[in-house]
Amino acid sequence: MEGSQASARLAALARRAARAKLGIAAAGGIVFLAAAVLSRGSYASHAKHHARPLAAPSRFVGIVRQNLLQSGVVAPAQAPPEAQTSAS
Repeated sequence: MEGSQASARLAALARRAARAKLGIAAAGGIVFLAAAVLSRGSYASHAKHHARPLAAPSRFVGIVRQNLLQSGVVAPAQAPPEAQTSAS
C-alpha cells in the first residue's frame, strides 16, 4: 500500500507541476504580447502616420515670391567667382 500511495502522490505532484509550467508559459506569452502592443503605440520613433514631405506651406512660398518680385530680385544672388591659380 505504501508504494502505491507514494506513486499516486508523485503522479499528482507531476500533474500540478505540469499545470504550473503551462500557466507560467501562458502568463509569459500574455505579458510579452501586452508589452509588444504597448511599445508599438508609445515608442517615440515609431511612425504612427505616413511621412509628409518637409516643405514650406504653399501660401508662404507664394508671398515670399511675390515680395521678391516686387523688390526687383528675380534670381538668387550669385556667389563670387572661385579663386583661380595661375597655370604653370
